[in-house]
Amino acid sequence: MNTNTYSVPDMSCAHCKMRIEEEVNKLTGIQNANADPEEKKLTVTFDTNDVQSADIVNAVSEAGYTAEKA
Repeated sequence: MNTNTYSVPDMSCAHCKMRIEEEVNKLTGIQNANADPEEKKLTVTFDTNDVQSADIVNAVSEAGYTAEKA
């Protein structure tokens, strides 16, 4: 398992948190996704055999937000 933190500067509320976590959790290999709107960060634990960091960034984009690895 690998844990990465991503900066999500346009996340600002509980709805943003829910939307981002929902989209990231759709990916195979995600063990845990925790978005923090106050810190504007997303922490994800995942299996690198199933998902890569770029897939997580793309999932955040699908949710309507921008992310980059912190």
